[in-house]
Amino acid sequence: MFKKLIAALAFALAACAHTSAQTTSPASENGKLLEQTAFQFPAYEGFDGWIKNYLTAADYERLRNSPDLELLRIKYASDGLAVTGFIYKPRRVEGRKLPVVFYNRGGIGPGSEIGAQNFNYVAEMYRLASEGFVVLASQYRGYDGAGGRDEAGGADTNDVLNLVALARTLPYVDAEQMFMWGYSRGAVMTLQAIRQGVPLRAAVVVGAPTDYHDLATRGEGFFRDTFPDYDRRKEEHLTNRSAVRWADRVSVPLLILHGGDDRLRPSQVHRLAERLEAAGKLYEMVVYAKDGHPVARNYEDRMRRTVDWFKNPRAFSIVQTLRETIEREGAAAAVKRYHELRRTQPRAYDFSEGQLNALGYELLATGRATDAVEIFKLNVEMFPQGFNTYDSLGEAYAAVGNKELAIKNYRKSLELNPRNTNAVERLKRLEGN
Repeated sequence: MFKKLIAALAFALAACAHTSAQTTSPASENGKLLEQTAFQFPAYEGFDGWIKNYLTAADYERLRNSPDLELLRIKYASDGLAVTGFIYKPRRVEGRKLPVVFYNRGGIGPGSEIGAQNFNYVAEMYRLASEGFVVLASQYRGYDGAGGRDEAGGADTNDVLNLVALARTLPYVDAEQMFMWGYSRGAVMTLQAIRQGVPLRAAVVVGAPTDYHDLATRGEGFFRDTFPDYDRRKEEHLTNRSAVRWADRVSVPLLILHGGDDRLRPSQVHRLAERLEAAGKLYEMVVYAKDGHPVARNYEDRMRRTVDWFKNPRAFSIVQTLRETIEREGAAAAVKRYHELRRTQPRAYDFSEGQLNALGYELLATGRATDAVEIFKLNVEMFPQGFNTYDSLGEAYAAVGNKELAIKNYRKSLELNPRNTNAVERLKRLEGN
């Protein structure tokens, strides 16, 4: 499949000087679409052998002549530069709002761009577009005619953030359903975008370097040549690219896919998983034994998992967030936090009745009945037709010694569900019958 791997790891690459002419955007507004044209598909005969092994001539013709999808080559404004990118989308988008995937390629230096040399990127973007997503990708500054300098996860991360800004201006994009995919250096930029607060519903990283301090122990030549003023700003650069140092800020459901790769050892993502676990983050990780950096041998499986992760995004449990808020600020602040998150991130968390009920009983079991009352009151407020919410609130009121309100809530529970035998038994005891 992938016989010619894209340059993947910063420490393994020789530094390169970019000779593109400095190109400035005619507009200073970040994320502005400056131009778009139809992508000119190359002739199949001109592909390298590894691409032909990856994509048959018949598959290529279906992709190139798709009646439903089109690939646009664009330029957009990013920090005063006219950066090249791509949009893969349905041909007919009138009146539609579609989910979007930001596709962050890997590779550094000549030959790493999306195009004929690395047509696998185009094929993967096509696969995602075929699943109903609008796909946006950047070539990053310093490539494909854009000015600027590739910093491999430095200032060029703004090219990803400004692509997100561009997506918000497209009438056919649903800004509430944004996803991000990144490979190698693109995985680093994906994690950085998450840290900077891009409101993604889910993200996937493949072959992600997560600990640059570890990578620096194996050689710093590339880092010194690529990261601006490296010797003076070394700690800043390494930390900025090391998600293990700020895993607590990765507040997006994250799928980590990695090969058993001797160039980027699985210990990199294992360390990230440990930090995510400790911070209570939502993630899944798959390490494919005896596979390489781009997980090429298990390509179909990683694509299947990617599409599923985007189409069926996992939701964070609201319990942990509210629990932490109660510990820091009290139950009233947790109720306020619940309403805030439900308003601002309605799809990111599981706001279900069962979540609040579980937290309330956790508080009861640990002797915090007063806090439990506030959580169960919130559950009644949010789910007024749920008989169990009143049943639980009745139990909490009984625990704090408020017999009158306990009886009132058990009666309401029975009104909603006359077969609630727990409420019947509780009322008998409370009313002395």
